[in-house]
Order: sequence, then C-alpha cells, then structure tokens
Amino acid sequence: MQRFIRDVSWDEEQMRWNYPQLVADTLGAPDGVLIFDETGFAKKGAHSVGVARQYCGSLGNVEHCQVGVCAAYASRQGYALVEKRLFLPEDWCNDTHAARRVACQVPQDLTCHTKPQLAAAMLQAGPNIEKVS
Repeated sequence: MQRFIRDVSWDEEQMRWNYPQLVADTLGAPDGVLIFDETGFAKKGAHSVGVARQYCGSLGNVEHCQVGVCAAYASRQGYALVEKRLFLPEDWCNDTHAARRVACQVPQDLTCHTKPQLAAAMLQAGPNIEKVS
C-alpha cells in the first residue's frame, strides 16, 4: 500500500469526483444520512499542523493532538467516509504561531474555523457529499 501511494500518480480532482459516485452507486438510498463527527489523533511532538493541547476523543481527555472533522454517509447498505477537514485551533491562526505555520507549510490565506463551520463548509462544498444521496 505504501509503495502504491508513493509510486502511483492519479488525478486527485477526478478521484474526488469518482469516489462519491462509487459510494452513491453502492450505498445510496433515499433514507441515507450524512454524519459529521470529530476525531482526535494523539501526537507526541508539536511539529504537525494543528497540534495543540485540546480534547482528544480517542483518549478521552485533553492532550497534545490533531483534530479532524469527518463526514460519513450511512444507509441500510453500509457506510463510508466521504470528506474530512483538519481543525486548526484558534492559537494556530494568531501571530504567535506564524513560524509554525510556515514550517508546516500551512497556506498563508488559510483561516481558522470552528468545528461546526468546517462541517457546514463540507456540506456546502457540494459534489463530494451531495451526490451520495
């Protein structure tokens, strides 16, 4: 799998269109639902984008971690992850973390959003999610 991810090139935009179509063809149903949830990833260091002391659901307490907001589609036929966004804590967006943003190659125009705002943005983004139902 690692060799495949490293060596094979694909059109990311095409994959972002194909995958929801595959989910729709396989799992799509009139009573299907979108589920938004956050997921924490424990981190020991502070060199990954968005790492901060924050609540980590997988650990059940406040620790150094990254948090992602995920959207999944579920129907009676099954479920699949359809979109994800990395949550940046507010302190990552202020001047005290400017050097870390540069070191982690965070785009300069990226702004911080709350977790509900990230979920709303995924829903409004459209094709990746809307085509599933």
